[in-house]
Amino acid sequence: MEYVKLGRSGLKVSQISLGCWTFGRADTTYGQPGKVGVDDSVRIIHKAADLGINLIDTANRYTDGDSEEIVGKAIKGRRHEFVIATKVRGRVGAGPNDEGLSRVHIMDQVERSLRRLGTDYIDLYQAHSVDPTTPLDETLRAFDDLVRQGKVRYIGCSNFPAWVLAKSLWISDVERLASFVSVQPTYHLANREVEKELQPLCVDQGVGMILYSPLGGGLLTGKYLGGVPSGSRGEAKPQLVNQAQRLEKALGVLNEIAASYGKTASQTSLNWLVDRPAVSSAIIGVSRIEQLDENVGAVGWKLSAEDAARLDKAFR
Repeated sequence: MEYVKLGRSGLKVSQISLGCWTFGRADTTYGQPGKVGVDDSVRIIHKAADLGINLIDTANRYTDGDSEEIVGKAIKGRRHEFVIATKVRGRVGAGPNDEGLSRVHIMDQVERSLRRLGTDYIDLYQAHSVDPTTPLDETLRAFDDLVRQGKVRYIGCSNFPAWVLAKSLWISDVERLASFVSVQPTYHLANREVEKELQPLCVDQGVGMILYSPLGGGLLTGKYLGGVPSGSRGEAKPQLVNQAQRLEKALGVLNEIAASYGKTASQTSLNWLVDRPAVSSAIIGVSRIEQLDENVGAVGWKLSAEDAARLDKAFR
């Protein structure tokens, strides 16, 4: 495993990180989907640590809190090995203050997350998405208080457009508050939207990008070129199959380059991704331990400049 600093912070994270959205029950009210049982989830987290993955990403609402509880079980007695990232923002109850980035919701939810995780601090506490009903300075002051109290070490955001992130950084600078060290967007070979504004902002301001859905929901594995595998995400999302057909030529280039390195399409596309400007880590979600070995095989080697450029051009 290779480690890089998370943005301009001094915190070092693994280039491949583990997402925990699938851990827990699948029949919950909030934060679907979940499908991996407790024991299997704990084994996956422990295996990830054995492979060098130190960044574990979850959220307060994933599987109604099951995900955080499972992470708490897995890190018990091994807390120092992990960088735990969780999130706050989404609805977690029926009450009027059971969602958002208000001070009252943040202060309530951080305590609940700490209890479920079985820890007295969160390494990276993230705003899950923008809350247009709450002033940014209220959110940032609440986060700053948590940092000063020692309950949170760093703060980040997820699904923030460039202009909101820029405004947040400005408020933190002017008001001398803790500022976001990271942002979570979706980014992969077939989705380059962040390259227009968000990525240049992150490079300029030293904000690390932690990427979710780095394989495009399975699109970049190449498994949809020959149809829809049984039980795959493509059964519920036919747009993935349609997109694979539109990108057939580009996916062919990806497969050709992957074969030349003795790697899979997934490993090659992840390798291209983690080497992009401002990228700190790519979050992979797995339901079986074997999937960890393949994804970790995406690091520890490097595409040539020529092959990286070929992929860049094929998927532009």
